[in-house]
Amino acid sequence: MSPESFFDFQSVSEEAEELDFKKTVLCPHCKKPIPHEAIRCLYCGEEVVSVKKPAWVVWTAVLLVIIFVVFFVIFM
Repeated sequence: MSPESFFDFQSVSEEAEELDFKKTVLCPHCKKPIPHEAIRCLYCGEEVVSVKKPAWVVWTAVLLVIIFVVFFVIFM
């Protein structure tokens, strides 16, 4: 079978990227300006997004660790 039978190349449409170049930040790796919502640097290709967890996720994890330690100390 040919690759064309697996994927319909005629139906592919390119969607325009909506990067806002009015708001830029410097890439932490190459120091060139990139859109603030970029995931990878357009120049060096390195990932620039640091994934921050919401505060409730952090507090829930801390609370679960405390509960686990308390139960471990009480029942052991």
